[in-house]
Order: sequence, then C-alpha cells, then structure tokens
Amino acid sequence: MAHRFTVTLEVEVERTEGKFASRDEIAEAIQEALANAGEGESLSGLGADGDSEYEITSSVVVEVADETPKKEVSK
Repeated sequence: MAHRFTVTLEVEVERTEGKFASRDEIAEAIQEALANAGEGESLSGLGADGDSEYEITSSVVVEVADETPKKEVSK
C-alpha cells in the first residue's frame, strides 16, 4: 500500500559567489533541484522492529513562491 505525505519546506538561499541571479531564475533552480531529489531513495530502519524499509517512488513540487519582503521605495 502506498502512503502519500505532503511536506512544506522553506528554503533560504544566499549568494556565495558570482553575479546576481533573478528571483525567477533562483525559484526555477530550487524547483528543479527539489523535483529531482528523493525518487529512488530508500527510507530504512523504520518500524517497531527497525527492519521496515520504504522506497520513495515519486515526488512532485507543488509550488515555489518567493516570500522575500519587498523593499519599500521612499519618495
């Protein structure tokens, strides 16, 4: 029997080198990285006896939203 979990993540990024990237470009890269993460991975050592193992068979990134506060422009 397959179980489905919904997980909400907050991802914070900080530029460590190079030139600035647009927020859209960063959001797209995060979405791609998360979409490719996990599938085929095993979750082992679970259950009362510690012998249960599950395999991640699919994952979907539902939404990536930029929640960075906007700077106010003073007049």
